[in-house]
Amino acid sequence: PSKRLAKRRKGEVPAFGAETQDDRVNLASSLSTASAFSTRSVSSTGPIPNLSALCARSFVSNLRALHERRDDWESTLKWLKLIPDNLVPKLFAMLRSSCPEILTNAMITSYFLRGPSIVLTSDLPAVNKITILAVPGAGNSLHELHFTGFVKFADSVFATVLPSLPSLKVLVLRGCVKVGSATAEAAARSCPLLSTVNFNYTAVPPVALVPLLKICPDLKVLKLAGIPNWTDATFAKLSSAVFQDESFKLRNIQTLKLRHLGLSESSISSFLARCPNLIRLDLSFTHVHRPLLVVLTEARIEKLSLTSTAISSVDIVALVSSLPHIKYLALGALGDRQGSSVAIGNTSAMTMTDQTLESLTDVLKDFGQLEKISLVGNTKLGATFRGSGALGYFIQCVGRKCKYLNLSGVHHLQSLHLSGLLPQDAENQPPRLEQLILNNTGVDDDATPYLACCPNLVVLELAGTKISSAGLFSVIDACPKLQTLNLTSCRGVSVTDRRRFFEV
Repeated sequence: PSKRLAKRRKGEVPAFGAETQDDRVNLASSLSTASAFSTRSVSSTGPIPNLSALCARSFVSNLRALHERRDDWESTLKWLKLIPDNLVPKLFAMLRSSCPEILTNAMITSYFLRGPSIVLTSDLPAVNKITILAVPGAGNSLHELHFTGFVKFADSVFATVLPSLPSLKVLVLRGCVKVGSATAEAAARSCPLLSTVNFNYTAVPPVALVPLLKICPDLKVLKLAGIPNWTDATFAKLSSAVFQDESFKLRNIQTLKLRHLGLSESSISSFLARCPNLIRLDLSFTHVHRPLLVVLTEARIEKLSLTSTAISSVDIVALVSSLPHIKYLALGALGDRQGSSVAIGNTSAMTMTDQTLESLTDVLKDFGQLEKISLVGNTKLGATFRGSGALGYFIQCVGRKCKYLNLSGVHHLQSLHLSGLLPQDAENQPPRLEQLILNNTGVDDDATPYLACCPNLVVLELAGTKISSAGLFSVIDACPKLQTLNLTSCRGVSVTDRRRFFEV
């Protein structure tokens, strides 16, 4: 096979205004602790970037050189003052990714805390309490505010910021572990236009949501994952204050994330019953046993995450059958030890079997809108059938039609199961797959002819498999869009090549 592999460009600048990965969680992370990703840049086939995007990329790629020359740097700072407010958030995002060490507190507060959106993350070394307290200067023009991962700052610090931001529509405080009642109440009192609130991994108690749910009628997105003090006892205060009124409905809520909360099924059910128009729901790692079929079938569910819950196989098939509009489905590590990440990798606890997968495939193969599906960690799959079996049937009828497929930790998955990726009809339509995750499975070089049938692949993860360098060359040649290759712990690839395979 040809070894003419594209070279990775040095110092690559991220796409202008690129999508963040704030809420993306790799459920297979517990299966592999090391990381060896090879990456490359491929020629874009999309529209030609506009002039402002090209200028921003050039500025970011040359910022270090400008910073080293005093005269140039002083001139650069003057020009930064003249950048239109609507371009500042996008430029700041590119600088955070490319050269965070240059962004001092003074530079951030003087030039980048303006425009319609402000994003500050804990991985910016210069951000401190002074930086956060300078945000109110953005005033009425600020519509989106993101504070992510700040574990040291008190609840009062964030609460102080909000009264000066009456036009705020999006508030993200993910991972700010000391955010609590004061901030939640300040948001409700000062920001009535809020449509998106992300309190994931904070310390906001249930009762602190009462004013938010009552005062913010436009609330569409509510994320409450991983808050440690959510129990049935604390939830009862919220329930008694809001849900006692049978007519009270959260009709505008479309996205609800209750992942990793310590609530019982009855508490979760009472919450869901007040959200009749849900589109996206995450109940992963919760104590849900039986889904609310009536509630969910009346809603138009497009995204459903039930990873590591104890919903039975019969109920799973029945539930999915009632969701014809589903686009994203996460059914990883289904088993009895619900509510705990320990369930992933615990084979004895897994409940999804080949028989369940066959029944599920019969349902999903006729769903034309399905784009993403995750079966990560269902370790009993493939254990009872020889040949292609249920896994092969699923990949042939469902998996190849998706853009994203995660089968990490399905240890019995073998190369033959991927034969469903071969052309299936006279038109030789290739699989739609853009991201295929096969970490810690049994695939080896026999899988390469099937993987090479996926020309749309952008990300391919093969960590902990028996794939070798010789097998990978044909995949690289057949997949011109491939940009990311995970070869962590692949013994068939030399350690020095695992992070630079595109340069071999």
